[in-house]
Amino acid sequence: MTAVSAPDSTAKSATSATSSSTTSASASLAKNFDTFLTLLTTQLQNQDPLDPMDSNEFTAQLVQFTQVEQAINSNKSLSSMLSLLQGATVTNAVSYIGKEVSVDTPTAAFDGETPVTWNWSNDGTAVATVLTVVDKNGTVVRTLTDTTGTGDGTYTWDGKNTNGDMVDAGTYTLRATSLDKDGNAVSTDITTRAVVTGVENADGTATLVTNSGTVSLDAVSSVYAPG
Repeated sequence: MTAVSAPDSTAKSATSATSSSTTSASASLAKNFDTFLTLLTTQLQNQDPLDPMDSNEFTAQLVQFTQVEQAINSNKSLSSMLSLLQGATVTNAVSYIGKEVSVDTPTAAFDGETPVTWNWSNDGTAVATVLTVVDKNGTVVRTLTDTTGTGDGTYTWDGKNTNGDMVDAGTYTLRATSLDKDGNAVSTDITTRAVVTGVENADGTATLVTNSGTVSLDAVSSVYAPG
């Protein structure tokens, strides 16, 4: 069973600090408000009946206390909403585990055994496409010539080089060179397909752990059933 990592300690600390700050602000406000009421009561009790104090000032102070209290309560609500959203994001990400996703990157991690699958697509005007697998140093390890003009294709690389030898585990990138009937270059998009094996949560951001590395949720363009 794949384990899902707990929220990062930094995220926990940030949430805890926000909660602690809000609690401290509430306590400080309550203390100041009690002091204000005590002073106001004393002033009212000792005012000159023939020259009563102006009520505008303490009315304005009451309004200020109310505004501060509302701001603190709003901060409490926002903190609660943030915690709920972070939890929902992780919960949604867990549903990806065991499924195959298409990620917007031409680079994949090869483990030395498991074949790597890429999807590629263009506008359909290409009559010839040359696919090239290169290692992290840009050295060509495998070349495949394709003659389809449909605009979409899938290539599964078995991890072997041009000589048929299995290459070492590492990071490999698929490059595509597509030409139309007039020999003009056609832009080609490439995505990597990978199986999601887990979920990580760092600083409140959920990321997917796949057999081709860790990817963010917004980098996923398609999701496929396992198999």
